[in-house]
Parts: sequence; C-alpha cells; structure tokens
Amino acid sequence: PADSKDTEEFKYITFTELPPFTEGHKSLMRKSMTQELFDSLKDVKSSKGYTLSNGMQAGVLRPHLGVGFTCGDEECFELFKDVINPIVQGWHQFDPATQTHASDLDFSKVVFSEEDAALFAKYVKSTRIRAARNISGFSLPAGSSKEDRLAVEEVLKAAFGKLPDNLQGTYFPLGELKGAQEEELQAGGFLFQKPGPMQLLGAAGAGRDWPSGRGIFHNPDKTVLCWCNEEDQCRIIAMENGGDVKGVFTRFCQLSNAIKEAAEGTGKKLMEHPNYGFLGT
Repeated sequence: PADSKDTEEFKYITFTELPPFTEGHKSLMRKSMTQELFDSLKDVKSSKGYTLSNGMQAGVLRPHLGVGFTCGDEECFELFKDVINPIVQGWHQFDPATQTHASDLDFSKVVFSEEDAALFAKYVKSTRIRAARNISGFSLPAGSSKEDRLAVEEVLKAAFGKLPDNLQGTYFPLGELKGAQEEELQAGGFLFQKPGPMQLLGAAGAGRDWPSGRGIFHNPDKTVLCWCNEEDQCRIIAMENGGDVKGVFTRFCQLSNAIKEAAEGTGKKLMEHPNYGFLGT
C-alpha cells in the first residue's frame, strides 16, 4: 500500500511479514527482531504516520548497516522501545531501560590547564565537536513531511539570528548556493550532500524533496557550523585548527543553548529524554 510520505522518487515499503533476513544482515535491529516482536508492532503507527516498516526499511534493504533502524519522530522512542532499547544497549553499552543519561553543557567546568593547552597545541592538528539537536513536535528527517521540514528550517534560522556576536554568521539554503560557494564548502569538507541510495539516510527516506528545507549555517571563520535537515533536524558543529578543546567546547555549548532558547521562544522544546538523552534519527 502507498505511504502518505511517498514522493515520486522514493517509496516506503510496508512489510506485512517478517522480512527474510540472511546471514549478510549484520544490524542490531536484525538481531533483536523476532517474529513475536514483529507481529506485536507491525501495525503500530505514530501520530505523524511513522511505522515499524518505515523504521526497519534501511536495515532490511542495506544488510551492511550496523544499527539498521531509524526513528521518524519523537513518539517512536516509546512506541518502538522494545526494538530501540536492545539497539542502544548493543551500540553504546548503555541500557536505557535501567539507566539515565546525564548531560552537562557548562563549559566553565572544563579543566584545561596551560600545560594541557601547550601539549594539545603541539600534537593536535584540529578539534571538532558535533552533535544532533532536534525540535519536539516536528518529524525527524527519515519521516518528515515537507511542511515539518520547512517549519524546522524557520525555527533554526531564528536561532541563528540570536547567536552571540562571536558566533554570528550566514545561513545558506542548499538550493540557492552558487557554484563557487558550493565548491569552496566541499573543498573544506563543510558541505553535506544528498544521501545516496546505498546509504542509511537514502534508504530510510531522509533524502526526499531534496534540497528543499536543507541548508548550512557558518560564521566567517567556519569555526561554527550547523547543518539543517540532513541526518537530523540540526547538526551543530564547533571546530578549529589546533587543540583548543575548551574554546571549541565553549562555542559548541553556546550553539546548543541558542537553538534550545529559539525553540522555546516559539513554544517548542528540544527532543530530550531522561534515559536516552538528546534524541536523534
């Protein structure tokens, strides 16, 4: 049957029976997906229309994947927790059923002495810290509608406009990049591209309606970057040449906090769970 999220170039698959996994399927999803579990969840659907089949699709079609399951919205973490929890435990050695996840983004607590700084400056070529941030109430990219994707972009653009002066920059919609801009960003490894069909995101449907709603934000020095609607709604990146870990982490925290405040300013909040931490695709 057709899926409401289908586009002309991408169709979701509905598995009416447990897929015929082979020894080539290596994912943690495949290892935990029993007939009983499949039967109990195959007809479950989130309020935004994401199903077990949607989540399994990439792992079924691409046997080489290690995780093999994607979430299309925040509800999936509760609806499909019997699939997700074993995956999280296998991948991170962390049991979300019994453990809680603590995040501390207070950069003032980082202890980085002058001796540390000198040692890192001597041996570290570059430093990069990145993580996903997603806004509650909107679908994740693998299950997003065009409307949700564009709404996320608007929230993020508002967040970028509220960054402190040292983080200010420009947002570039992917579809409006000039040839020279695209070449420069690709040469520096800053630009993301449409996911191919053999990749997780391509097989999961995260490349639909490309490049609508996608973009990249960066400051003039390219030490602060954000990817909009790639694997997650927002991938925040702080980076620079050298080993100033505390400086990079400081910018990372400022970015994370600005996006949180912008989401809350529109009546939204970030996807965060006491057991899983910040939620992502």
